[in-house]
Amino acid sequence: MTTFTPRTSAVEHPERVRAIGAVVTSAVVLVGLLVAAGVVLAQVVDLVGWAFAGR
Repeated sequence: MTTFTPRTSAVEHPERVRAIGAVVTSAVVLVGLLVAAGVVLAQVVDLVGWAFAGR
């Protein structure tokens, strides 16, 4: 007895590409947020250092 297995790779391809794109986009956004948080933290440390250096 032979069973027919439909090929679903052609149907799933756009969904996989979309899913990979979503993962890459979220990783880029997360890295951007981490960099921005580091810059803000560095600015706060610099500002506090500047404020106490005058005393």
